[in-house]
Amino acid sequence: MSTQQAPRQLPKIKFRVLIIGRANAGKTSILQRVCDTTDSPVIYRRNGWEEEPIQLDPSMDRGEHKIDDEIIFSNHKGYVFHDSRGFESGGVNELEIVQNFVQQKSGEPRLASRLHAIWYCVPMDNQRPGLDLKHFKDICPDQNVPVIAVFTKYDQFKLDVEMDLEDGDVNGAETTPEIQFEENYLCHLGARAKYVRLEKMHKPDGCCKELIEETARVLNDNVVTLMLVAVQRSNVELSVKLAVERTLPHLRSDAEDIMSMTITKQFSSGTPGCYLMTVIIILLKHATTLRPSGLSSQSALSQAHLDCQKLNIGPKIIQHFTEPPQNYSVQDFVDFIMGVMVGLLLHYQDNI
Repeated sequence: MSTQQAPRQLPKIKFRVLIIGRANAGKTSILQRVCDTTDSPVIYRRNGWEEEPIQLDPSMDRGEHKIDDEIIFSNHKGYVFHDSRGFESGGVNELEIVQNFVQQKSGEPRLASRLHAIWYCVPMDNQRPGLDLKHFKDICPDQNVPVIAVFTKYDQFKLDVEMDLEDGDVNGAETTPEIQFEENYLCHLGARAKYVRLEKMHKPDGCCKELIEETARVLNDNVVTLMLVAVQRSNVELSVKLAVERTLPHLRSDAEDIMSMTITKQFSSGTPGCYLMTVIIILLKHATTLRPSGLSSQSALSQAHLDCQKLNIGPKIIQHFTEPPQNYSVQDFVDFIMGVMVGLLLHYQDNI
């Protein structure tokens, strides 16, 4: 009988996103790429205290969804999406519905029930981009939920501009797709607005890596950031990148000494490098979590070092991974790391 411990089960974390955009903006493709699936989502509607699946056209480009409906993909239930059509009709009613929803969901007492991010989709095959972006700044006036402009079909936009240049339909020898984008799209956003440009979303190899990374960067709460990383638990690159981006730039030169001391005290010589990297990631991510509490970068790292010692992270890694490292997948290590981090979050945040 194997003595290997069963992988730690992650709590049911929900990362909630409102996606806004008119028909044919590519919203369904974006959500499928984020969730790494080609299946249609299941749509749930609340009936009193119960939620029940409803029969609507699963494509958000055609179905009559209510903004309160929860859109969930069966293979990736950590994400909960809400859909709102765009504002091409110019009606004030649609904007009020969205604003009321954002206000309500941003004030939910439970973190898992709150709205965490808004993706504002703008298809770049539109001849009137100003109309699509008219209400971008009005969606969340108090800015307590980050709004990211998602420009879709950017590859088609570049092709169209280049074809116009070849045909002589665009004045100015200096005109390029980048200049056209700045003059016709970015001008409507504002200096501090966050945005991404997506290409090839209609192809099997299309991905939303930039959208996920930008969302993680603009989240207001580091706890919410780690919720996103937990939902994206197979994305090792995102996890490591966030830890390094948010911690290392603020550390003094003796940060390396602290990490070296942690590793030396918790591991013996000859320990596989992947185990050492595992504890470094946990250490950096825990230090990142402690930063909002007012601690300096160095104090946060020192506190994270002490917590790792108290929790015996090193021995736990050795006890958990009882077989040679090559017998485990990347997912095994990621699940362990995120299990430790989520456990720490639950310790500090009892409202998840």
